[in-house]
Amino acid sequence: MSETLELAQALIACKSITPDDAGCQDLLEQKLKDAGFNCRTLRENMYPTFNLLALACHDEQAKLDGDPEMIKAQHGPYDPSGIVITKPFTLFLGHTDVVAAGDMGAWSSDPFTPTIKDGMLYGRGAADMKGADAAMTVAMCNFVRKHPDFKGTIGLLVTSNEEGDAVGGVPFVAEWLKKEHLYPTYCVVGEPSSNQVFGDTIKIGRRGSMTAHITIHGTQGHVAYPDKIDNAAHKGARLVAALLEAKLDEGTPDFPPTSFNVTNFNSGVGAENIAPGSCEIMCNWRFNPLQTPLKLQKMVEKILERERIYATVRYVINGLPFISERDGALVQALSKAVQDHTGVIPDLNTLGGTSDGRFIAPLGAETLEFGLCNGTIHKVNECTKVEDLETLTKIYEQVLEQIHL
Repeated sequence: MSETLELAQALIACKSITPDDAGCQDLLEQKLKDAGFNCRTLRENMYPTFNLLALACHDEQAKLDGDPEMIKAQHGPYDPSGIVITKPFTLFLGHTDVVAAGDMGAWSSDPFTPTIKDGMLYGRGAADMKGADAAMTVAMCNFVRKHPDFKGTIGLLVTSNEEGDAVGGVPFVAEWLKKEHLYPTYCVVGEPSSNQVFGDTIKIGRRGSMTAHITIHGTQGHVAYPDKIDNAAHKGARLVAALLEAKLDEGTPDFPPTSFNVTNFNSGVGAENIAPGSCEIMCNWRFNPLQTPLKLQKMVEKILERERIYATVRYVINGLPFISERDGALVQALSKAVQDHTGVIPDLNTLGGTSDGRFIAPLGAETLEFGLCNGTIHKVNECTKVEDLETLTKIYEQVLEQIHL
């Protein structure tokens, strides 16, 4: 049994439903410490989210001991791990939490008992993304053992709150990294990016995401007296129609057109003869760099004014669009490694949802997503090919060799 498969099985056996880590990060930390990595757990106040940051740096000048005040004077904020980052700095990014199993009776085996059948590893998190967590960890450990004189810094950051609201997760750690002046040069997010066959897709960026929580105010009353009511549901329907008709953009060579979708529409008290006095709409825009949250918000305000709709709106900006250049060092290294080990030429695109990469990209890191096949993620009988786990490990290791040797 390969080291990656063994670690992936151990991680799957941990029932780490968001935001419970359930011991996953302890398993990763032990592997990384044995290979010489400096590890620390980062938490924001008393939130139940756990984050593991592991760093290794060859440069002897960056391995510091001694008086904290002297170190701070010479090198900036004192890091008890003894590491001051040297460049290039490659950060692998993942998460140890998983979504709930769902209908337990529909699984062919216990979702938290890793099971191998017909060359497939079954279990919640096999593809999203404990398999990649294992591959990243083993690849990093293999690399530092084989190449003790590597240049720069390599690290792993995993959180236990990616599938949830991310509170206390990577957004918190990103702010901590800025405070400590630890800016990654490159970031590889191990999310399951492959679509049809392993290696067919590398995500070189992501669209932005903004959600609007809209409450429309009207006047409730009996439907038999239309002159005495102000039907909020009718206004909500007009608003949705106007937002759907709004032509935003045609997209860019790397991004599709900005999209709009209603995700929730609630109105009325359930009676057939009462017109609703309020209407609550939740909607979302996935936007490319041609848009900004402010532009989209101003568009909503203009439509509300034009349609004479009185509403209160709360916006949630889930992430801004980002993209890495196609000729960037990490794009080239990862593309070559994928082709070398799979024979597949990966498509470089920005399709799909968001990931925690949106919190690291603003730090200036060339940020990519590459991982296992995503066909079964969040589904019953989630699984991944066993052979893909080993191949993914080799791909990650080759990327480190191309950048840090």
